[in-house]
Amino acid sequence: MRRRRSCAGVWVSDDASALRADLDRVIAGRPISLVGNARSLLDTGHGAAIDRGCVVRLNSGIPVRRSAQGRRIDIHCFSTRPSLEYNLRRGGWRTWLRRGYFRNAFPIWMSGLDRETCQDPAQAFYPTELLDALTERLGARPSVGAMALDMLVRLTDAPITLYGFDFKTSTTFYRKRENRGPHDWEAERRIAMALAEEGRIAVKR
Repeated sequence: MRRRRSCAGVWVSDDASALRADLDRVIAGRPISLVGNARSLLDTGHGAAIDRGCVVRLNSGIPVRRSAQGRRIDIHCFSTRPSLEYNLRRGGWRTWLRRGYFRNAFPIWMSGLDRETCQDPAQAFYPTELLDALTERLGARPSVGAMALDMLVRLTDAPITLYGFDFKTSTTFYRKRENRGPHDWEAERRIAMALAEEGRIAVKR
């Protein structure tokens, strides 16, 4: 088992089997709604369908339109805690006041960066062995959406539906200025579409 020490002085697991057990507990036999943050999602009516599943949200994606995005959250995947706090502050005072939205969700720290700053003994991590393999496959640093999809496909048996993933065809709904980051969006799109063609996931536009 691979483990890392947090600065709170506790041991936190970086083990895929431990994360699989945690995911099984949280998902509890439900289908998974993996919700991206594409602005194009706001023009849909997927909210009710999203909320019927085990809802996985990404980064600072606090819903702003219930009919399109749903309102529930069960699992919160984010890059790093420092970047999450930074983005919540940049989202304006309303977003900052609503940061408690994530409080009761199961938290998964996705990036390999800044893990030594973690102070929460209940914090889960995307296993570095999966992160390294996905990075090599993409030839670039994966986005949180790509990591979350990889994690759910590899570590769960639940049906997965993607909402709000358009691979930067539109902007991120909570950003005024787009940040494309060091990611290969076309490579991530190809992986998702291949999974859809294999029947392993569904993709809603």
